[in-house]
Amino acid sequence: MSSNDIEMISVTKAYGSHRAVNEVNLAIPAGEFVSILGPSGCGKTTTLNMIAGFAHPSSGDIRIRGKSQNGVPPEKRGIGMVFQNYALFPHMTVEENVAFGLKMKKRPIGEIRDAVKHALRRVHLDGYGERYPKELSGGQQQRAALARAIAPEPSLLLLDEPLSNLDLKLREAMRVELKDIQEQLAMTFVYVTHDQDEAMAMSDRIVVMQNGVVAQCGRPADIYDHPRSSFVADFIGKSNLLPIQEVQRSGKDWVVSVATGLSLRAKTPDDTLADPPQYCCIRPEAVRLTMVESDASTSANRLAGTLTRMVNLGAYFDCFVTLQDGTVLKSLVRSTRLPGLTSNQTVFLSIEREAVQLLPR
Repeated sequence: MSSNDIEMISVTKAYGSHRAVNEVNLAIPAGEFVSILGPSGCGKTTTLNMIAGFAHPSSGDIRIRGKSQNGVPPEKRGIGMVFQNYALFPHMTVEENVAFGLKMKKRPIGEIRDAVKHALRRVHLDGYGERYPKELSGGQQQRAALARAIAPEPSLLLLDEPLSNLDLKLREAMRVELKDIQEQLAMTFVYVTHDQDEAMAMSDRIVVMQNGVVAQCGRPADIYDHPRSSFVADFIGKSNLLPIQEVQRSGKDWVVSVATGLSLRAKTPDDTLADPPQYCCIRPEAVRLTMVESDASTSANRLAGTLTRMVNLGAYFDCFVTLQDGTVLKSLVRSTRLPGLTSNQTVFLSIEREAVQLLPR
């Protein structure tokens, strides 16, 4: 038996000459919360639909628990599904909605009753069974759809942007609930989203897709700290992405020229470059902003510029600093750290070598 619940082997889905998914190889371990993340049109929903059986690969193989799913209809795959619009039947009560799939499987009445009760308890909807969907809040409807999906006890659950219709506060609360439920069930969740914050908050592993291919797959912290391309660096979190003009070795460092008159010192983890770098990425939180030049004097990269814009994010300010050569760098500054900070003043930036990430494309 495979340790992976899902395996995609050279899977391609073509619509005419357009390849929505192109030669994707992916392994999803059992019991993990895995998010497929990417912008609109990247192939993430097509990938989910092929796993579910709603779409069929043009080539390649999809295996669930080690068994090929070629020709296996959706209802025979042992998969639960939660849709973006919840797809609850408005004329049925919550209990009837949750029981629907079990009735279609012709389970005994007593077993259905116990399964519905258990599923509603798991999603914290005890006492809501007699209500109709229109009598529930958005978050309660989402949980009812989740209860319906888990009631038949599938081995894995597919979720297609189920939080996108909720307001921000409720979305944030439901992230926590979804992750808690997944851990309690010890079930594999495959979650499609275009929201990087959702993916970072809930996932054990993130699959970043771009133009039908997997751009990077890994733990959230690894993808954030070590993006493999400028696309991933730009899509996951905020970043300063600067095109590289020239890179040279200087002792244990790399000296990177990113614009006329601007050079930065970088240090890669293994001190080697497999491919010539085309971009450097610096996360805004790694750009330390000070109002006194001496406070930046111990860093490898010391820069001066004019604070041209401040965006109030509550606990933080997004600060935009224009350097003498015209390059603009973003710095994330805690609101309470520099209380006298105002726009159009001279500020000083410090960036450590390790924070300057060199990207091949």
